[in-house]
Amino acid sequence: MGGRGVTFNLAARQPIGVMVVDDHPALRAGLRSLIDSDPALRVLLEVGSGEAAYAEYRAQRPDAVVMDLSMDGFGGIEAIRRIRLLDPQAAILVYSVHNSQVLLERALEAGALGFVTKGSKVDTLLKGLKKIARGESFVSDDMLPALMSRYRTSAAHQFKQLTQREFQVFKLLSEGHTLPECASILHLSSKTVSNHFTQIKAKLGVSSPAEMARMAIRQGLVEP
Repeated sequence: MGGRGVTFNLAARQPIGVMVVDDHPALRAGLRSLIDSDPALRVLLEVGSGEAAYAEYRAQRPDAVVMDLSMDGFGGIEAIRRIRLLDPQAAILVYSVHNSQVLLERALEAGALGFVTKGSKVDTLLKGLKKIARGESFVSDDMLPALMSRYRTSAAHQFKQLTQREFQVFKLLSEGHTLPECASILHLSSKTVSNHFTQIKAKLGVSSPAEMARMAIRQGLVEP
Protein backbone atom coordinates (compact mmCIF):
# COMPACT_ATOMS: atom_id res chain seq x y z
CA MET A 1 0.00 0.00 0.00
CA GLY A 2 0.86 3.65 -0.04
CA GLY A 3 1.21 5.76 3.02
CA ARG A 4 2.62 8.93 4.45
CA GLY A 5 6.26 9.80 4.21
CA VAL A 6 6.75 9.42 0.46
CA THR A 7 10.31 10.74 0.74
CA PHE A 8 11.24 7.61 2.67
CA ASN A 9 9.64 5.46 -0.03
CA LEU A 10 11.79 7.14 -2.65
CA ALA A 11 14.92 6.72 -0.55
CA ALA A 12 14.15 3.03 -0.11
CA ARG A 13 13.46 2.73 -3.85
CA GLN A 14 9.91 1.62 -3.17
CA PRO A 15 7.45 2.65 -5.89
CA ILE A 16 5.04 5.50 -5.27
CA GLY A 17 1.56 4.03 -4.83
CA VAL A 18 -0.95 5.75 -7.12
CA MET A 19 -4.75 5.84 -7.26
CA VAL A 20 -6.18 6.57 -10.73
CA VAL A 21 -9.56 8.35 -10.83
CA ASP A 22 -11.35 8.57 -14.19
CA ASP A 23 -14.79 7.52 -15.38
CA HIS A 24 -13.55 5.99 -18.66
CA PRO A 25 -12.39 2.37 -18.17
CA ALA A 26 -10.23 2.40 -21.30
CA LEU A 27 -8.41 5.52 -20.18
CA ARG A 28 -7.90 4.07 -16.71
CA ALA A 29 -6.37 0.97 -18.29
CA GLY A 30 -4.09 3.13 -20.42
CA LEU A 31 -3.01 5.16 -17.41
CA ARG A 32 -2.31 2.00 -15.43
CA SER A 33 -0.11 0.69 -18.20
CA LEU A 34 1.74 4.00 -18.53
CA ILE A 35 2.26 4.53 -14.80
CA ASP A 36 3.31 0.94 -14.16
CA SER A 37 5.91 1.24 -16.94
CA ASP A 38 7.91 3.56 -14.65
CA PRO A 39 9.75 1.61 -11.91
CA ALA A 40 9.31 4.54 -9.50
CA LEU A 41 5.51 4.35 -9.75
CA ARG A 42 2.86 1.69 -9.21
CA VAL A 43 -0.92 1.84 -9.58
CA LEU A 44 -2.55 0.56 -6.40
CA LEU A 45 -6.15 0.97 -7.50
CA GLU A 46 -8.41 2.69 -9.99
CA VAL A 47 -11.92 4.11 -9.51
CA GLY A 48 -14.51 5.79 -11.71
CA SER A 49 -16.06 8.55 -9.61
CA GLY A 50 -15.31 11.26 -7.08
CA GLU A 51 -17.36 9.47 -4.44
CA ALA A 52 -15.37 6.27 -4.91
CA ALA A 53 -12.12 8.23 -4.91
CA TYR A 54 -12.89 9.70 -1.49
CA ALA A 55 -13.98 6.36 -0.04
CA GLU A 56 -10.95 4.46 -1.36
CA TYR A 57 -8.51 7.17 -0.38
CA ARG A 58 -9.86 7.00 3.15
CA ALA A 59 -9.43 3.22 3.18
CA GLN A 60 -6.07 2.85 1.43
CA ARG A 61 -4.18 6.18 1.64
CA PRO A 62 -2.22 6.02 -1.62
CA ASP A 63 0.91 8.17 -1.96
CA ALA A 64 -0.46 10.07 -4.97
CA VAL A 65 -3.71 10.50 -6.88
CA VAL A 66 -4.34 11.14 -10.58
CA MET A 67 -7.72 12.90 -10.71
CA ASP A 68 -10.00 13.58 -13.66
CA LEU A 69 -12.41 16.49 -13.17
CA SER A 70 -15.38 15.75 -15.44
CA MET A 71 -17.17 12.78 -13.90
CA ASP A 72 -20.71 11.93 -12.88
CA GLY A 73 -21.63 12.61 -9.27
CA PHE A 74 -19.93 15.39 -7.36
CA GLY A 75 -16.93 15.39 -9.68
CA GLY A 76 -13.20 15.78 -9.32
CA ILE A 77 -12.92 19.18 -7.66
CA GLU A 78 -15.24 18.19 -4.82
CA ALA A 79 -13.32 14.91 -4.47
CA ILE A 80 -10.08 16.89 -4.16
CA ARG A 81 -11.62 19.15 -1.53
CA ARG A 82 -12.92 16.25 0.55
CA ILE A 83 -9.70 14.24 0.32
CA ARG A 84 -7.65 17.25 1.39
CA LEU A 85 -9.97 17.84 4.35
CA LEU A 86 -9.42 14.22 5.30
CA ASP A 87 -5.66 14.40 4.72
CA PRO A 88 -4.07 17.87 4.35
CA GLN A 89 -0.93 16.20 2.95
CA ALA A 90 -2.74 14.37 0.15
CA ALA A 91 -0.80 14.60 -3.13
CA ILE A 92 -3.30 15.05 -5.96
CA LEU A 93 -2.51 15.67 -9.63
CA VAL A 94 -5.35 16.73 -11.91
CA TYR A 95 -5.33 15.06 -15.33
CA SER A 96 -7.93 16.81 -17.46
CA VAL A 97 -8.94 17.25 -21.08
CA HIS A 98 -9.69 20.92 -20.28
CA ASN A 99 -6.98 23.59 -20.29
CA SER A 100 -9.20 26.14 -18.58
CA GLN A 101 -7.70 28.79 -16.31
CA VAL A 102 -10.86 28.72 -14.21
CA LEU A 103 -10.62 24.96 -13.65
CA LEU A 104 -6.91 25.27 -12.88
CA GLU A 105 -7.68 27.89 -10.25
CA ARG A 106 -10.54 25.89 -8.74
CA ALA A 107 -8.47 22.73 -8.59
CA LEU A 108 -5.59 24.49 -6.86
CA GLU A 109 -7.94 26.18 -4.42
CA ALA A 110 -9.49 22.80 -3.61
CA GLY A 111 -6.04 21.45 -2.77
CA ALA A 112 -4.55 19.88 -5.91
CA LEU A 113 -0.76 20.13 -6.12
CA GLY A 114 -0.61 19.85 -9.89
CA PHE A 115 -2.50 20.05 -13.18
CA VAL A 116 -1.62 18.18 -16.39
CA THR A 117 -3.71 18.23 -19.55
CA LYS A 118 -4.46 15.04 -21.44
CA GLY A 119 -2.87 16.56 -24.54
CA SER A 120 0.54 16.68 -22.84
CA LYS A 121 3.41 14.33 -23.63
CA VAL A 122 3.10 11.01 -21.83
CA ASP A 123 6.19 11.53 -19.71
CA THR A 124 4.73 14.79 -18.37
CA LEU A 125 2.22 12.87 -16.26
CA LEU A 126 4.94 10.64 -14.83
CA LYS A 127 7.11 13.64 -14.01
CA GLY A 128 4.16 15.37 -12.38
CA LEU A 129 3.35 12.39 -10.19
CA LYS A 130 6.89 12.20 -8.86
CA LYS A 131 6.89 15.94 -8.16
CA ILE A 132 3.64 16.01 -6.23
CA ALA A 133 4.61 12.88 -4.30
CA ARG A 134 7.51 14.96 -2.94
CA GLY A 135 5.08 17.70 -1.97
CA GLU A 136 6.07 19.95 -4.88
CA SER A 137 3.68 21.72 -7.26
CA PHE A 138 3.59 20.94 -10.98
CA VAL A 139 1.68 22.04 -14.08
CA SER A 140 2.14 20.95 -17.69
CA ASP A 141 3.78 23.44 -20.04
CA ASP A 142 0.52 24.31 -21.79
CA MET A 143 -0.96 25.43 -18.46
CA LEU A 144 1.90 27.75 -17.49
CA PRO A 145 0.37 30.82 -19.19
CA ALA A 146 -2.89 30.18 -17.34
CA LEU A 147 -1.01 29.79 -14.08
CA MET A 148 0.90 33.03 -14.62
CA SER A 149 -2.21 35.01 -15.47
CA ARG A 150 -4.66 33.39 -13.02
CA TYR A 151 -5.03 36.62 -11.09
CA ARG A 152 -5.10 38.92 -14.09
CA THR A 153 -7.94 37.58 -16.21
CA SER A 154 -11.24 39.32 -15.57
CA ALA A 155 -13.27 36.18 -16.23
CA ALA A 156 -11.29 34.27 -13.67
CA HIS A 157 -11.85 37.06 -11.15
CA GLN A 158 -15.56 36.92 -11.96
CA PHE A 159 -15.68 33.23 -11.12
CA LYS A 160 -13.66 33.87 -7.96
CA GLN A 161 -16.77 35.53 -6.56
CA LEU A 162 -18.42 32.13 -6.39
CA THR A 163 -17.96 29.91 -3.38
CA GLN A 164 -16.83 26.34 -4.04
CA ARG A 165 -20.41 25.12 -3.61
CA GLU A 166 -21.80 27.81 -5.94
CA PHE A 167 -19.22 26.86 -8.53
CA GLN A 168 -20.29 23.22 -8.29
CA VAL A 169 -23.92 24.20 -8.87
CA PHE A 170 -22.89 26.48 -11.75
CA LYS A 171 -20.93 23.68 -13.41
CA LEU A 172 -23.75 21.15 -13.06
CA LEU A 173 -26.32 23.58 -14.44
CA SER A 174 -23.97 24.41 -17.32
CA GLU A 175 -23.74 20.72 -18.14
CA GLY A 176 -27.53 20.54 -18.48
CA HIS A 177 -28.59 19.27 -15.05
CA THR A 178 -31.78 20.59 -13.52
CA LEU A 179 -31.98 22.16 -10.07
CA PRO A 180 -33.51 18.99 -8.54
CA GLU A 181 -30.73 16.91 -10.14
CA CYS A 182 -28.12 19.27 -8.68
CA ALA A 183 -29.69 18.85 -5.26
CA SER A 184 -29.59 15.05 -5.60
CA ILE A 185 -26.01 14.92 -6.88
CA LEU A 186 -24.67 17.25 -4.19
CA HIS A 187 -26.87 15.81 -1.43
CA LEU A 188 -28.38 19.23 -0.71
CA SER A 189 -31.94 20.40 -0.18
CA SER A 190 -33.84 21.95 -3.09
CA LYS A 191 -34.04 25.20 -1.13
CA THR A 192 -30.28 25.34 -0.64
CA VAL A 193 -29.61 24.74 -4.33
CA SER A 194 -32.20 27.37 -5.26
CA ASN A 195 -30.44 29.86 -2.99
CA HIS A 196 -27.10 29.04 -4.62
CA PHE A 197 -28.71 29.55 -8.03
CA THR A 198 -29.92 33.00 -6.98
CA GLN A 199 -26.45 33.95 -5.75
CA ILE A 200 -24.80 32.68 -8.94
CA LYS A 201 -27.11 34.75 -11.13
CA ALA A 202 -26.42 37.87 -9.07
CA LYS A 203 -22.64 37.40 -8.98
CA LEU A 204 -22.17 36.49 -12.65
CA GLY A 205 -24.86 38.73 -14.12
CA VAL A 206 -26.72 35.90 -15.83
CA SER A 207 -30.42 35.08 -15.75
CA SER A 208 -30.70 31.43 -16.81
CA PRO A 209 -28.87 28.10 -17.01
CA ALA A 210 -28.59 28.64 -20.78
CA GLU A 211 -26.55 31.80 -20.21
CA MET A 212 -24.44 29.92 -17.68
CA ALA A 213 -23.78 27.22 -20.27
CA ARG A 214 -22.64 29.79 -22.84
CA MET A 215 -20.32 31.38 -20.28
CA ALA A 216 -18.93 27.98 -19.31
CA ILE A 217 -18.27 27.06 -22.94
CA ARG A 218 -16.43 30.36 -23.53
CA GLN A 219 -14.20 29.67 -20.54
CA GLY A 220 -13.53 26.06 -21.55
CA LEU A 221 -15.32 24.64 -18.51
CA VAL A 222 -17.64 22.38 -20.53
CA GLU A 223 -17.53 21.07 -24.07
CA PRO A 224 -19.89 22.69 -26.62
